[in-house]
Amino acid sequence: MSVKRLPVSPPIRRKDRRGRPSTPFLRERILQSAAELFADREFDLVLIDEVAAHAGVGKGSVYRQFKSKEELYAAAVIDGFAKLQREIRAALPGCISMREQMATIVQHTVRFFWTRRQFFALLRDPKALPPSQERQYRAQRNDLSRLISGVLDEGIRRGAMRPGIDTRVAAEALLGMVRGINRYGREYATPDRAVDTVTSIFLEGCAAR
Repeated sequence: MSVKRLPVSPPIRRKDRRGRPSTPFLRERILQSAAELFADREFDLVLIDEVAAHAGVGKGSVYRQFKSKEELYAAAVIDGFAKLQREIRAALPGCISMREQMATIVQHTVRFFWTRRQFFALLRDPKALPPSQERQYRAQRNDLSRLISGVLDEGIRRGAMRPGIDTRVAAEALLGMVRGINRYGREYATPDRAVDTVTSIFLEGCAAR
């Protein structure tokens, strides 16, 4: 006796559950948008809605990349800090004298942080930023310090700087002056005055000759 076979149903196709397609360079677009807005206005005056609109994405897309406005702000500053160092390295070969080299470093650094002073307040708040961002910034800052000490070492070899200077300490002293003016001298100083004063004190001191 033959067995009657039941017809086999076609396999049920499951819907693709991968979700919405990712937006190309989404993080980069958000960071660029944030950098432009934060450079133009104080931290408290920039809204996440504005960052999203400026980047052409939804507000939810911003929060999927960054947990808070503080984290987004810090990421934009750290990303910009890496670009700052590339700009300094690109500008230094066109400088002839030690003064030109120092003025170039100071000018780029002062102007970068002039509109980003809120970042240092976040660094002092252990709850504001994730530890990974603080480590990223400190690594970038150490790179800049080494860049400055390298320029000073070369200046000593050329006879443009007196021998015996601890160039690592000197580099930190220079960055300390820049940070101090950015934090405390903004009410009576301008970026141009700050660059000239810091460069002159660093290379020539304050005492009359």
